[in-house]
Amino acid sequence: MRNFVDFHVHIDYYPNYREIFNYYDNNKIYALFVTNFPEVFKKSLESFSASKYVKIALGYHPEMIKIKPFNKRLFNQYIGKSKYLGEIGLDYSKQLYRFRDEQVKIFRYICQRGSEEQKVFSIHSRNAEKDVLKILIETNVKYAVFHWYTGTLDALQEILEAGYYLSLNPSMLRSKKGKEIIKSLPLDRILVETDGPYGSIGRKSIVPNDIPRIYGEFEQFLGVDDFRSIVYQNLNELLVKQMKG
Repeated sequence: MRNFVDFHVHIDYYPNYREIFNYYDNNKIYALFVTNFPEVFKKSLESFSASKYVKIALGYHPEMIKIKPFNKRLFNQYIGKSKYLGEIGLDYSKQLYRFRDEQVKIFRYICQRGSEEQKVFSIHSRNAEKDVLKILIETNVKYAVFHWYTGTLDALQEILEAGYYLSLNPSMLRSKKGKEIIKSLPLDRILVETDGPYGSIGRKSIVPNDIPRIYGEFEQFLGVDDFRSIVYQNLNELLVKQMKG
């Protein structure tokens, strides 16, 4: 039996974040703990023990541009401390569109540095899928996973043609568009995420002990058996590609 994978979770946003971290570690769930600022990445490295199962990603969330400037110095100082970058990307939703040029500048810089270092990216792309993909390709990023994709099916095909992956969460099973996106994916490009505590199941925020139920829902929707092994194999293949460069 293969391990479960949660490829995008904001552990530090849970009130009981140490308990959540320990749950992933003790239950041998491979989790990508994404961060919203380089400062949070630094603090998380200092606060949590190294884990075989929980990996902390260096990030700068595009929504944070309204709150705190991108700390390029700290980003460069810590980029060698993780093989993962996330959450990073662009967000062109109404409240953030006025920051578009600055977002692009920051994201392009992160992509350039991440490409040089052969990092695996966890990507935010709300209403900006085309620009995200354009920058990834221009900066020669090889290993990217689009988190909670909500764009068009046409753009999705371009993403797949570029060799990238998607991480799916159960909220996508609650909408017609989300279901269309999931059905459009080849099984070998799928990872699973909770986006906890932002993701929900039923009427409550996701916690890691919901993960078996989430995998069961995807198995039922996709009509496949042992979805856990499929996702595990996909993650393994992505990391082998990254290791070989």
